[in-house]
Amino acid sequence: MRLPKTFTRRNFLIVALFTLLAPAPFTYGQQTTQDRSRAQEEDVLHIRTELVQTDLMVLDKQGRFVDGLRPEQFELSLDGKKQSISFFELITSGSANEALKLRAARGISPESNAQDKTELKASTGRGRVIFFFLDDLHLSESSLMRARRALSDFVENQMSQDDQVAIVSASGQIGFLQQLTDYKPMLRAAVGRLTYKRNPETYAGKVPISDYQATQVADHNDRDLFVYLLLATINEYQAKGPLMRVAANIVKNRVRQISSQTKTVTNDVLGVLESLMQSSAALPGRKLVFFISDGFITDVRGGNAMTLLKRVTEMAARTGVVVYTMDARGTFNDPTVDAGRNDFPDGLATGTQARQPSLENSAMQEPLHILADETGGRAILNSNSFPDAFQQAINETSSYYLLAWRPESEEQRNGKARIKVSIKDRPDLRVRLRRNYYAPPPAAEKEDEKGAPVSKEEQTPEAGLLTALGSLYPRRTIPTALSVGYVNTSEQGLMLRASMQIDRAALNLSVDEKQKAEVDVIGAAVDDRGIIVTFKQLLTITPDPSAQNQQQPVIWGQQLKLQPGLYQVRVAVRERGSGRTGSALQWIEVPDLSNGKLQMSSLFLGERRSLPPDEKLATAQRPLVVDVDHHFVRASVLRFQTYIYNAAHNSAPPDVEIQARILRDNRAVVTMSPARVPTDTTKDLVRLPYWAEVALDQLPPGRYVLQVTATDRATRTSVSQRAGFIIE
Repeated sequence: MRLPKTFTRRNFLIVALFTLLAPAPFTYGQQTTQDRSRAQEEDVLHIRTELVQTDLMVLDKQGRFVDGLRPEQFELSLDGKKQSISFFELITSGSANEALKLRAARGISPESNAQDKTELKASTGRGRVIFFFLDDLHLSESSLMRARRALSDFVENQMSQDDQVAIVSASGQIGFLQQLTDYKPMLRAAVGRLTYKRNPETYAGKVPISDYQATQVADHNDRDLFVYLLLATINEYQAKGPLMRVAANIVKNRVRQISSQTKTVTNDVLGVLESLMQSSAALPGRKLVFFISDGFITDVRGGNAMTLLKRVTEMAARTGVVVYTMDARGTFNDPTVDAGRNDFPDGLATGTQARQPSLENSAMQEPLHILADETGGRAILNSNSFPDAFQQAINETSSYYLLAWRPESEEQRNGKARIKVSIKDRPDLRVRLRRNYYAPPPAAEKEDEKGAPVSKEEQTPEAGLLTALGSLYPRRTIPTALSVGYVNTSEQGLMLRASMQIDRAALNLSVDEKQKAEVDVIGAAVDDRGIIVTFKQLLTITPDPSAQNQQQPVIWGQQLKLQPGLYQVRVAVRERGSGRTGSALQWIEVPDLSNGKLQMSSLFLGERRSLPPDEKLATAQRPLVVDVDHHFVRASVLRFQTYIYNAAHNSAPPDVEIQARILRDNRAVVTMSPARVPTDTTKDLVRLPYWAEVALDQLPPGRYVLQVTATDRATRTSVSQRAGFIIE
């Protein structure tokens, strides 16, 4: 199953349901709130007026990134001819200004149009983008189990709070969950879906034939190996006379079948990998892909694996992907992956058999070398430590140098020139770069002079809205924010509360209070079982000069009744007058409260904009207005609210203690004093409300995580919730 098709089928179901919904007006009054498209002529390599760029890493003998180098220390040559460097920059992967610097390298001003401005704003501090691609069609069962344990460890212990991570499988078995996120419960669920999927040959006998051996016989006419397999089969069945011919036919049929299946599976794996890279084109900056496999065969006649490999590496250059390949078999002194063992019956061993393991291992690892070398990554082989390999790759790719130059010939423009970069007078330093030029993709959505999207085919308003809703990554033409949380109400049970926000400045509102804006809204909560809960709204935004001058956003909300489960909540907006769209998505896990275990609602964050010097943090409950985008000014006070469910309360009132901490890079920077959840302010002891405040002026600007832990002293059980926020 190819990655885009997985999403397309899911989105088709969403679209089918939305066509049954009628728009519902949603108005507030005066203070109203409010697939592969890669034409060659659009490629940066074919635009003569723009710079061509390449990204690279400079490493010392210990494999550590070397920063602080100056542009005059770099020598760039194309086909042996020295080339002047027109642009030079040291970039931190996932940093707030990465997208800005990449555009500057192409000679594009960030002020070129409104879409550029909103895209740059949306990419601020987005963190690193990391894909784990599991080649589960080539992974043995033991390799898959090791990979699962390593991925679980990464999610729990190595993943940074700013990282956007996706776990993708070649077979598509992860399905709905193979999407970028920083939400750990979703990643845990994705890891849990990984099961053994390799489809080996169905053969009842004891003589194994590997992919490599089958291709050597079927495609390269290895007579010695064929004779050995024939003798092993004859020995197994004790064949004599006419039965020897039957044994020969068995071997011939088996090698043909295995060879054919090998080609099909390899093509499928590379096709999904190419689709993954293509889908990431909408994300600015560098992306890191870990390709985890037991290796596969590309040297086959009648196959197009090498052609597909070339396409994949070229796609990596266009989309800014660096691939680190990992042989999941580990070191070959591991008994579970010992390539030297003899699996053939009766201990048959010949010179042919003795030379197979080393040759086979080399052939299986060849495409891993190609993928890594051609994309500027590294092949990690003969290693049993996944965590160390993950961390080393992340450290190596955390920063990179970006060089750009103006092409002088057609070979340079179309990427056929051989590129070489070295550091003057520093033979101790090693430069790692991709073989193809780094070519940022064209904008996914073009705009006309009024800021409206332009496409070759006219879309209906409904189709444009649904396209935005089903987009793999959020649309930013109208910056849209979404904040979702769940509560358990006494009247309706589990409810999802969604708060939504769009930038007022992105709408076509006149300052003379005459031109209103109408915005269509579609939303959906989709779980991994295919259950979809939807809503549809119509916003009417009346111009308000004071709100526009103060750049106040348009904010509105929606409630949905849900069952327990893991949900992805999506919302899309479309301005009727201009056709501009925006979208946002968020994951949320709604627990099952019927089992009586201690649980906590989501954290709802708000803000008090100022705290006078003589005023203390509030000690009495106040209404909380949810801040949608979780962006707070440093001089403000962070307010949060939650509810505790199923606390023990038999003969005595519940005794629950709350501990709140603010984390940065998984380290506590603020720890609030433990506090007891009050029980005298509510009659409903099943749903205990709790809220508190913390001043933010003690923290520098940046990304943080609020973690709140509730402990039931009677049962000695605990439960936690987390929510990210940004201090500006």
